Amino acid sequence: MELYMQNIDFRYTKHQVTEELAKVIHGPYFSHFSQNLNFHVHLHPDKQRVRNHNGRGFLTLPTAEVGRHFMNLYGSDPPRLPLMIGKGFVSFSISKNKPEGRPDVVERIRLQPYIDPKIAAARDEREAELNKARIPIISVQFGWECRDFVFSIECEERCEVGAGLTFSAERREIRVNLSIGATPYYIALSYPTINTMHVHNYLGQEPCIVFILNTPPTYETQHPNASMSDFITPRNSEPKRRRLSYLPISRHDEVAQYTSLALRLVCSSPRDLDHFRRWCNTAGIHHKSDTFEYPVEKRNIFSKAALDDLRIHLRRLNWIVAFQVVALIQDLSVDVQEILRLVPFVYRLVNKTGKAFTAMVLRKFRQEVVKLYWEENVTVETVIKCFRDTATQVAKSDSISILKPTDGSLCDAYHVKITPTTILLDGPFPERSNRVIRAYDPVHQESFLRVSFVDEAKLSYRFDREIDGTLFIRERVGPILKNELIIAGRKFYFLAYSQSALKEHSVWFVKPFKIVVDGRPQVVDASSIIQGLGNFHSLSFDTRLIYCPARYAARLSQAFTATDAVEIAVEEIIIKRDITTVDEKYQFTDGVGTMSKELAREIWARLKQRKANKPAPGAYQIRYGGAKGMLSVDHTLTGLAMCLRDSMLKFDTVDSNVIEIARAFDRPGAYYLNRPLIMLLENLGVPYDVFKAYQDSAVRATQAAVDSLEQAAHLFETHGLGASFRLPSVMLSLHKLSIDNLPEDMFYKKVLEYGINHILRDLKNHARIPVPNAWTLVGVADVHRYLQPEQIFACIKPIGGKTIYLEGPVLISRSPTIHPGDVKIVHAIGAPPAGSCFAIEPLANTVVFSVLGDRPIPSCLGGGDLDGDVYNLIPLKICPRFLPEKLCKPADYDPAPKKYLNRPSTMSDVADFVMEYINSDVVGIVAINWLIIADQSDHGIFDPDCMKLANLHSHAVDYPKSGEPVQLDQIPKLKSRTKPDWNAPETVSTATGNYYESQRAIGKLFRAIDLPVERDVHVEPPRRRRTRGTRQRDENELARAFDSINLGDGDIVEVIKNHVYSYLRHEVEDAEDVNAMVDLYDRYVSELNGICMTNTLSHARDKLTEEEAVVGTIIQKTSQPRKRKDAMAKLRESTDLLVRAIRDFFVGDETMTHRDHLRRAWCAYELSLDKKNEFGAKSFGWVALGAAFEAIRNIEEELKEMGY
Repeated sequence: MELYMQNIDFRYTKHQVTEELAKVIHGPYFSHFSQNLNFHVHLHPDKQRVRNHNGRGFLTLPTAEVGRHFMNLYGSDPPRLPLMIGKGFVSFSISKNKPEGRPDVVERIRLQPYIDPKIAAARDEREAELNKARIPIISVQFGWECRDFVFSIECEERCEVGAGLTFSAERREIRVNLSIGATPYYIALSYPTINTMHVHNYLGQEPCIVFILNTPPTYETQHPNASMSDFITPRNSEPKRRRLSYLPISRHDEVAQYTSLALRLVCSSPRDLDHFRRWCNTAGIHHKSDTFEYPVEKRNIFSKAALDDLRIHLRRLNWIVAFQVVALIQDLSVDVQEILRLVPFVYRLVNKTGKAFTAMVLRKFRQEVVKLYWEENVTVETVIKCFRDTATQVAKSDSISILKPTDGSLCDAYHVKITPTTILLDGPFPERSNRVIRAYDPVHQESFLRVSFVDEAKLSYRFDREIDGTLFIRERVGPILKNELIIAGRKFYFLAYSQSALKEHSVWFVKPFKIVVDGRPQVVDASSIIQGLGNFHSLSFDTRLIYCPARYAARLSQAFTATDAVEIAVEEIIIKRDITTVDEKYQFTDGVGTMSKELAREIWARLKQRKANKPAPGAYQIRYGGAKGMLSVDHTLTGLAMCLRDSMLKFDTVDSNVIEIARAFDRPGAYYLNRPLIMLLENLGVPYDVFKAYQDSAVRATQAAVDSLEQAAHLFETHGLGASFRLPSVMLSLHKLSIDNLPEDMFYKKVLEYGINHILRDLKNHARIPVPNAWTLVGVADVHRYLQPEQIFACIKPIGGKTIYLEGPVLISRSPTIHPGDVKIVHAIGAPPAGSCFAIEPLANTVVFSVLGDRPIPSCLGGGDLDGDVYNLIPLKICPRFLPEKLCKPADYDPAPKKYLNRPSTMSDVADFVMEYINSDVVGIVAINWLIIADQSDHGIFDPDCMKLANLHSHAVDYPKSGEPVQLDQIPKLKSRTKPDWNAPETVSTATGNYYESQRAIGKLFRAIDLPVERDVHVEPPRRRRTRGTRQRDENELARAFDSINLGDGDIVEVIKNHVYSYLRHEVEDAEDVNAMVDLYDRYVSELNGICMTNTLSHARDKLTEEEAVVGTIIQKTSQPRKRKDAMAKLRESTDLLVRAIRDFFVGDETMTHRDHLRRAWCAYELSLDKKNEFGAKSFGWVALGAAFEAIRNIEEELKEMGY
């Protein structure tokens, strides 16, 4: 309600009037309302601009009820309780224009918590002070931090009058404003990117500020369509600035990629430094500044001559060697002068040992040389010695290849990240291969690049209303995608992408290479690869495919999906029409075919090789030529046969015997709640107490993990932590030896701490709450037509557990849920009736949907299909409290309109689509706006804006295949700028006044969890020299070391040793085993070190801890949790491949016995104890221990089969 106020004391400011009114509204007469009611005061300005206001204004209260109560006390004539502010009594009456209040004001005060006017005034004063702050700048210098603590100026611009340093309170930035010619330019340094600020008067005559940054700043200029008036009165619809990769100052285009982490500003007066310190204190970044006097020289480290020399050498070096040299310089591990001094040694090494060995040395050198950054008295001779020591160390290894497991289709992938200012190189790393790379000899893997387009700090590009992102992507990414990417003088060309990679803005590039076909040399390039994939023109089942660039690219992407390939001579391939509804609007078999039991077993045998004794899965997600989708077992098919549905056929290819497996469904998935699903279920009538009970249970289980290894194992298994290192299995094996805990093992304690932190963070920030007895299963179709409409069949076979059949009502959904009709209740038939198709083949770990009725169930669940979609099932007989009070009709989910051309698409059109996608992928924006509006609105998910967002979300999800983006102006805006507290980024406090306490379930769940205080695990070590010890010993030294291990440390190691030796029969390691384990250990540590350096979220001189790698988490906070999630997925994939390779080495070839396996693993475990103080040793020990326990289980099974 809005009240009109008169007779307000002129001397009182808005904050003072608010403070006086708060004494009343928060006093005893209003105590029956919620605590600290919020309200809004608006005072009319004084037209003469002499006084604070004209004595009149408005008071807006959150509800009509509060307004009537206030008027009853203070608004009657005469008022029952006169209210004096200053020297006069203020009169109140109900506003005549808007008695209900302005909607935006009412919305804000209802959502936003009350802020003490003193705090608000102080905040406003701070912001006003910062926005007015300005320090004149006379010179801008970009430089390099030398190893002897000298700032080398590599690029400089003497500023014209008017250049200055300013603060932006809203954007939390320090901005350097300068003019070059008549054009204004800007350097923006966001607060979090600043590592250190050295504020000093150099040599008593040059006041300066040296910024040392974690990531490069943003370079900007005025947008060509913007005028200076836009900076005073900005237009909402047009961006004001244009982003740049470098500034138009002398040589900045050449050196920006090397010198953007060190910026020196020369001020006009020493007094400016005092002002700067004071304003840094106001901005809350004073702790980053010091008075260290940074010596300055102009060393021309990155001179034109030096860069030209480097380019000549790079062209002369073999590609894989040149790649590693460029990687060194681009991640700023060494400078150009140091590289040029190293080049002769690189040539010598190539001539003596070959390109592969030299590339491996350079890759490992990159890990070693970065350590020198923190040491003192380092010279170029120190760097050269480090290189030579690294070469000596690598030469002692039995192999220079990357550790890879023996099973699976893997390739060595070279990675490139294109940021706004630089190009970062990494790898090669072992990854799952794809059809295209497998088509050529492995020697050609070096010709392919995985190229990602990312913002600084490896973050995704985000919409910024003030920056023209579309123009920048066109200028930065366009020339690379549409022309070429040049690295070390080699030209690479855009090839294609997979659908999952597109979401990460990652694509494949290739450089031309030669192969021999029928005795004749042939050049393979991007064009010939695309032409060889198949036919995309005039397809009978998709006649206009080639006219839609996005759809054409989506079909190409099938060949680039990461898969495992099995070559099987399929005896029979049957093409069948899809099972449809009567009106043919829907397909019950959309994306799913069938296969014989024999084919399923043969695929499994080829995939798993030695471990094929486990039952074959009942379903696979596959790629076969131009077809894609699911295959489930059909017991009526015989031989090696499969049936493909029309909906699976995407383009034409030549016949092939290769079946590509994208995923084998050999185990069920756990069920986790999430914020959108909780919001939806709450609005459908599921009480908050249900979610709270499951969250409380998860928290109790998390806290109990410290009590025993058994509970820790269950916790890690439930949340998928430590899976790469098989931690849950090792913990349970230790528990079976009556080892309850590891109280003295600090590594284990830290692993447990990080695991608990990860789980609690997921619970708090994502509401990722496990629901026991509920499951996530892949969907397939009942091709035998046994199930009736709305019926499902679900057989669940957990690894090592009992078979479960779901029975009765089941709440089913598919992530993401966003429409009120995205959840349904279906009926599970329970155990298969005798004689039924499910009794013959239960299709374990799938949910089988009926093919009868008016509409397929999957299509009702967020527009799902059976092309690999997984579904979430809660059996209501076991979890009855999840039963909603009401259900809603599902959305229609009509196909998104497609963007067609009037001509056949080319790869240039696909490149245009990729650029558009980077700017127009709004799935995340649509989803989060839906969730926030549902929180803000009284109507919840039924708010018209939420319903519109649900429809837009469907189109946004289809965008990668339709090519028709959802425009930003179509997306409904939030009800209020004040957001719910659960939406605050991890890096921002909710106590800023920009967030309100959400009263929805997800808000209460968010506040119910307190995260432990997080210490920064990536603290930079002090700058001091470390002693470097030798990493190798001869076998006699190692034997003596093993003998001297204090196993009584203890008792736990002694228990494990006795258990192992009972199977080894006191066999001892031979010298060959010892040396092999030492070599394996060194290779493992090197690979793990590289993985930890690559997957960090921060700058190149940082890396993850060993404990983070083992758990599979990243502790560091980030403003983009999605980026951390992607990085964790890559971390887990990389460590899984590494650990599998180590375990395969322990197992050996077919001539090795299980006791040989155990002996090797135990030798490796003892080695880890000897190396216990080194990075990687602890995790290597856990891997070895897991392998030892597995060998023991195999020995026991073997003895059992022999009758012992």
